[in-house]
This record gives sequence, C-alpha cells and structure tokens, in this order.
Amino acid sequence: MLKKLITVGAIIAGAIAVVIIMERSKEAHENTFNVSICKVIEHEALNAVVTGIRDCLGDGDVQYTIDTCQGNPAIASQIISKFIGKRSNVIVAVGTTPAQVAFSCARKGETKLVFSSVTNPNSISTNLTDTNTTGVSNFVPLEPQVKLFTEIQPDLRKLGIIYNTGEANSVDIVWNLREAVKGYGVELIEQGIQKASDIPQAVEALLAKGVDAVFISNDNMALANIPLIVKLCNRVPVYVSDTDQVSKGCIAALGPNQYDIGIQTGKMIKRILYGEDINAIKIEYPSTTELHINKTKANKMGLNIPQTVIDRAVKTY
Repeated sequence: MLKKLITVGAIIAGAIAVVIIMERSKEAHENTFNVSICKVIEHEALNAVVTGIRDCLGDGDVQYTIDTCQGNPAIASQIISKFIGKRSNVIVAVGTTPAQVAFSCARKGETKLVFSSVTNPNSISTNLTDTNTTGVSNFVPLEPQVKLFTEIQPDLRKLGIIYNTGEANSVDIVWNLREAVKGYGVELIEQGIQKASDIPQAVEALLAKGVDAVFISNDNMALANIPLIVKLCNRVPVYVSDTDQVSKGCIAALGPNQYDIGIQTGKMIKRILYGEDINAIKIEYPSTTELHINKTKANKMGLNIPQTVIDRAVKTY
C-alpha cells in the first residue's frame, strides 16, 4: 500500500512539474518578440545595419527571421506575406524595395513597419502619417560629398554616376546630385543600369565620355559590385557614400556608419516592442557622418590627397 501511495505521489508530482514547465514555457513564449527583417540585397553595408539592429535588441527575448528579396518586388511581396503570417511584432525593411512593399500592409493595419537605410522616405510614400510606419534614413547631404571630391581632385570636371534606374532612392539621388554639382563647376555624367550584368557596359560608356571620377551613392546594386567597378575603372578614381566600401579600392567616402544606423534602428524597434505608439515616433536621420580615405589606393593612382582632408578622416587605409 505504501509503495502504491509513493508511486501515485510521484506521478502527481511529475504531472505538477510538467504543468509548471509548460506554464513557464508558455509565459516565456508570450514574452518573446518576433522581429522579421527583409533586406533589399546582400552586401556589407546592409549586413552591418542588421548586425547593429541585433546587437541593440539582443537575442534574449527576440526571435529573428531574416530574408533577402534580391531587389525584386515580387519576392519582397512573398517575404512580407510570410512575415505577416508569422505574426511578426515588427517588420523591418532594410532598403527601399521591401519598405515599399511592406508599407502597403502597414497602412492597412496588418503590421508595424520600421524601415532602415532608406535614402528617401518619400519614395515609400509622400504621406507616412498614421500609417504604422517609421524608420531611419541613411541620407546625408550630397553637396559636402561633391566638395570632398573636388578637394581631392581640384581638376575634377566630369563626375560619372552609375545607378539602378529601378531603384527609387537612386533615381532621387541623381536628381538631387544634378543640382549639387553645379556650384563646383562639375558636369554630372549619368549612366543607368537595370541589372548587374549592365555594369561593364556602363563603366565603358562613362570612360568613353572622359569622366574624371565615378561616384556610387547608396545604390544597392552598384554597391554590391564595387570590386568589379573599381577594377573596370582602372585609373579613374571611384568615390562612394558607403564607408564600408573604401577598403575595396575606392578613394574616399563621406557617409554614415551603417552599423550605427542599425543601432539607431534597433533603439526605435525596442521602443515599439515595449509599447510606444509607432505613429508617434518620428523618422530619424544619421546624426553624424564619417570620412574614410584610401590613401594607399590614391598614392598608386598618383592622387595627392591634401593633409587637411586626411586629418579629418575617421579611418585611413
């Protein structure tokens, strides 16, 4: 009889333990946030943004789903639909294309959208008010960048730019760059591309027009192919807005720190996860810019970068 009582007691105790574990598991699950991230394309700058987001939020009470739409709106739509089906607490769109797709769902109340590294938020919508959408832009003024190029190359007269004509932020940059170069006596030579395989022909066209330098500004397709562009440009300097690309043979970049943009985005996401109204959170821009210089590459090309420029650099290669 005593053995039976002990056995029954053990079974009851075991059952209670299972219930407690299940309740704790349920409680832990309920306190876990689902953050789903869609990148427009794979390259170091956007990966740095995602790293910054994850470092800010941590992995303790956040589960992540990360995907890439390869710059394709149709693929972005599939990914965003999957994220909504997973009941993500927040969808993060890194780049303009996934942000445009996710916005159509956010404004209908199907999700909360935080964009990151979007150059022109107006390319998502001209009215983001009360649409469950906010985020962090990576835009920095173009005029100081043009000024930098002319400091390094005082004889700069023709500046070439390669950009994806299907990327809204890139089209917007070109539009604004036309005005930015005027004050420096520089002519902008534009060369649009639609796919990565167009790049060799685009570089050839720019060189044929006698450009003195090439500028790649926040265009994801071009940034993903910087080593190829640098190689094809040969003795023509390449400038970028993405500081992470300078080590790959570009001469200089004056732009935001992409990891810091990720941290900035992560802080915004955290506010939303813990109850702050997304519609009360204003869009943010980079608080600082960094100058990175590739002095080694410049020396090989016979470019004498002024010491006043080098002294301003956060990082020199």
